[in-house]
Amino acid sequence: MNISFDTYGSETPPETAGSQRPNNREAEQAVLAAMILDSDIVEEALSQISARDFYRSAHRSIFSAISDLAEKRTPIDQISLADRLEARGELESAGGLNYIVTLANNSMAIYNWENHIEIVRRNSLMRDLMDASEQIKSLAGSSLDDTEEIVSEAERLLLSATEERIQTGFKRIDQLLIETSTLLDEQGRDQKHLVGVPSGFIDLDNALAGFRGGDLIILAARPSIGKSALAMNMAVNAAKDGYTIAFFSLEMPSEQITQRILAAEAGVNSHYMRTANLSVDQWSEINKAAGRLYACELYIDDNPSLNLIQLRAKARRQLRNVEPGKAMLIVDYLQLMQPSKTSQDRQRYVEVGDLTRGLKILAKELSVPIMVLSQLSRAVESRTDRTPQLSDLRESGSIEQDADVVLFIDRSMGRREAEQPNRPPLGTARLIIGKNRNGPTGDDIILTFDYATTRFMNHID
Repeated sequence: MNISFDTYGSETPPETAGSQRPNNREAEQAVLAAMILDSDIVEEALSQISARDFYRSAHRSIFSAISDLAEKRTPIDQISLADRLEARGELESAGGLNYIVTLANNSMAIYNWENHIEIVRRNSLMRDLMDASEQIKSLAGSSLDDTEEIVSEAERLLLSATEERIQTGFKRIDQLLIETSTLLDEQGRDQKHLVGVPSGFIDLDNALAGFRGGDLIILAARPSIGKSALAMNMAVNAAKDGYTIAFFSLEMPSEQITQRILAAEAGVNSHYMRTANLSVDQWSEINKAAGRLYACELYIDDNPSLNLIQLRAKARRQLRNVEPGKAMLIVDYLQLMQPSKTSQDRQRYVEVGDLTRGLKILAKELSVPIMVLSQLSRAVESRTDRTPQLSDLRESGSIEQDADVVLFIDRSMGRREAEQPNRPPLGTARLIIGKNRNGPTGDDIILTFDYATTRFMNHID
């Protein structure tokens, strides 16, 4: 049975005739062609997809035959592949030798095989989800009266449709030991003692060793305590040190953020900056500050209705060409983020839980630290001891659980200073490490706060 490339490739599997399910004939053909043409691609493809990911039964047969040859360390070519299909009794149903030869003639397939594999995987996942949804629909209409049993079975169906898609990415211990030794050696030579993005605040960097890739950091305080100001200071400090920072502001427009950054960097009163009531000397300092910031890789997005899907897409696009370990995301702030899906029946703490889990997953996917600003509840104001604690986080359960590091800003000392008739130009702020998954907690980082420029600085006794 000799079937041409176009004729056989257009075949609709009999088990799905009459229904159009997600598939891409050309992508499936390209993946098989690349595997036939390049032995190095075979192992990569076998680690990412399986025969069941192919929509057409002929392509499933060809992929399985290639897998058999690879397992036996047999070189893969058109003749050996046809022979293996013949031994399996599948050569004719797979299109015969002519179809295999036609596949192998697609020499361009080796240039974009990774993308073609992703297309095959995506369509396979969509088909599995469609199957699961049909079974769940049938389950919901069944006569079972045990709601928990129905929900449990529905969850199992969804998990079974997706669990095989997870790429574990195992690393052998010897490889991990080499990587760790290399990292320690580099740190020892550089004498920086940092494994992550620096904040620019010496005591904090010493305590955390920098913000680590994959970590979710929560910076929390009551309103008007300085969350945004401190986050901006950290962003500028890291950007000036050569790191790429993506700052997502859901509260302030980018122009206002830039003014505050300039005021802090130039040491100019932020009120004078807003009103443009500036002296010649102050203009000079602003120009110098702008010059220092001009080449920084600091990016600001001020979409007030940002949701997790948009943030993920923007972050991936912005950091696509950034060197690993040289970037950080900052989100200002969590309670203003929109859930990707809304429902009147969903309580806010559930939506916040979805957001924090999604942000943690994104941090691991991109291997970058993500700092998220968060409000504290009013409970901290009602206590005699106003020191913030983890239970003060609004919708605290999921935030506390998903965060790797939680930092609290305490300016109760600063508020007392601010209430004095002759307020000093500089106040004191305390940064509390409320949670640290990779190190000790309870350390108090003392910072100096400049009221006029809303700038935090390293504290000098």
